[in-house]
Amino acid sequence: MNAIKNIFAVIFLTALFFLISPRLFSQAPKALPQNGAYRLPYIIEGEDTIPVVNLPMVDIIDIANPDYMKDLQAFYRLRHNVLKVYPYSRLAAVKLNEMEYHMKDMKSNREKRKYRKSVEDQVRKDFEEQIKKLSIKQGDLLIKLIDRETGQTSYELISQLKGSLNAFFSQGLARLFGHDLKDKYDPEGEDKTIEMIVKQIETGKITF
Repeated sequence: MNAIKNIFAVIFLTALFFLISPRLFSQAPKALPQNGAYRLPYIIEGEDTIPVVNLPMVDIIDIANPDYMKDLQAFYRLRHNVLKVYPYSRLAAVKLNEMEYHMKDMKSNREKRKYRKSVEDQVRKDFEEQIKKLSIKQGDLLIKLIDRETGQTSYELISQLKGSLNAFFSQGLARLFGHDLKDKYDPEGEDKTIEMIVKQIETGKITF
């Protein structure tokens, strides 16, 4: 795994409110004649007839509470990070499946090593600079999501594809930057919120 630079992400949350003032209207609403299936109240401004739609009341509960805002910011920061790294975890799963498919008919270890090297070089060329820009937290998320998408920890994948010695040294390097390649994904426990966000991505409720 490449060393991941530590950068601080600042997330700005914007709330949009629609304010309606009674001073916008010079007359009390009147009912439009029934037209088809709908009938709306209206007001007349000069020569204009303006439909009036009454919106339901919305309660804002303790929106300025510091603890509430802190939790809200933490959630959106987590969602931002998941959206950032989830595509890379999917890429890892796809590439792993591709490699297993192509290598199943290869006869020699030399041929397999050559093929793995070509895939590694291409992925490195396409994504190395992007991966290097991930923050420490985003790197931790990537390690966990790779386990989710592939069913194997990053340590196990490196050991399988490049040998146990490479996995050992990669783990040592990762530890220097605060990571653990043996981290496992726990969708029912500490990673429950992450799982909820990923499910929303997978069902199209959150789009990139």
